[in-house]
Amino acid sequence: MNKRESVEKIIEFVGSQDNIHSVSHCFTRLRFKLLDRTKVNDKELHALQAVMGLYDRGGELQVIIGNKVTEYYQEAEKLLEGKTQGSVDEQLDDGAPDKRMGIIDTISDIASAIFIPIIGVLGGCGTLQGILALLTFLDVVDTTSGTYLVINAMGKGIFYFLPFFLAYTAANKFGGKPFISMAIAATVLYPDILSAVTGKSTMTFAQLPLLLRDYSSSVFPIIVAAWVASLIEKRLRKIIPDILKMIFVPMCTIIIIVPLTLLVLGPILTYAMDSVTYVINVLYKISPILTRTLVGGLWQLLVFMGISKAFISIFATEFATNGFSYFGAIVFFVAAMGQTGAVFAIAKKTKIKNIKSVTMGAGISGLFGITEPALFGINIPAKRPFIIGSISAAIGGLITSLFGGKLYSLATGILGVPSLISPEAGIDKGFLATIIGSCVTFILAFIFTYKFGWNEKNDDIYKTRL
Repeated sequence: MNKRESVEKIIEFVGSQDNIHSVSHCFTRLRFKLLDRTKVNDKELHALQAVMGLYDRGGELQVIIGNKVTEYYQEAEKLLEGKTQGSVDEQLDDGAPDKRMGIIDTISDIASAIFIPIIGVLGGCGTLQGILALLTFLDVVDTTSGTYLVINAMGKGIFYFLPFFLAYTAANKFGGKPFISMAIAATVLYPDILSAVTGKSTMTFAQLPLLLRDYSSSVFPIIVAAWVASLIEKRLRKIIPDILKMIFVPMCTIIIIVPLTLLVLGPILTYAMDSVTYVINVLYKISPILTRTLVGGLWQLLVFMGISKAFISIFATEFATNGFSYFGAIVFFVAAMGQTGAVFAIAKKTKIKNIKSVTMGAGISGLFGITEPALFGINIPAKRPFIIGSISAAIGGLITSLFGGKLYSLATGILGVPSLISPEAGIDKGFLATIIGSCVTFILAFIFTYKFGWNEKNDDIYKTRL
């Protein structure tokens, strides 16, 4: 049954065109406002191959299609002339929830809504970085060429400008207007502000000191800013007259939130991140092996929090002092294999085609050391795969630490394996320690995620989200 035939059947089973007041769509669903809900044939709708499920909310029947919903909606436009209303924000959490969620479930729910919509493009760009690394390794592409410049930008651009993408999805989740949050992200990433950061300029805003930081590739500052912006925006919409809302609600929200982000939210989160870095540095001086093991387990969380870049100073110090880095072997190889093994286990176990496709792509990206697609898109939202991957990485990190795994140049993933070979001793105990630690991490993460980290309930949840 092709898309047009499927839409014709959907229309028939919701009670025919005469029963449809209007139809719109969001990321994954056709959303029908019906005149008489009792005319819907739920059983026949569920039986359609294109339909993943039904959801009733606020007098609206939502027919879950998945990530091809826009193609089905285009067919609906041809059949329901005058009744189609375009796309809408996917606000599935409006109104009172059926039950209060715990802190972990709340965080998981927020992470799902914010990161899952961009997992496909994250995975694509991450894999592109891996392909470029392979082409460079094989001397097919020169790092000084324009080809390298453009492909490198394709692969890394989304990660550099990640706040823009998160601004959109976070605003959707929190009920704000996405373009307002994107304007806030544009401000904190504006070239002149980044230049001031690079130049370490001391500046003030309204006589208050600005702590200017580089928010490119960051995660939490823009998410928190989008959340606060949604609260401010909703309040402004209640007090600003309708005739002025279109211009003055966005303007006032931006005027309030940007200084708040640069003066308060950003600095607080920055200081919190710096504190984590400081504590790990102190622990590293006390017990290097214990700290490497700990960071092996926590590294992907630090990547998620956007503070992994702060540890470059540790790597630089080790390289300058020793000519190699113990820390680098764990975080660039072992830690990455935890999340990669977990996401491959999901790909192996799931029975849902679109989940398998997305997780396979994220897994391939992870093999090249780019774990963000797996991390943001599925492992953290699903919780258990992330936890299992992190524990596995701690075990692998301990093995690598005990037997002296070393990294001799900054590299990651399967193409970075040569950087683990000692220039003097060649393939030595340290090389084998890192390879074995990475393999143990991958195997443990795969086995335990397959056994305990993913089930049919996860399939039901994520088949409509990915």
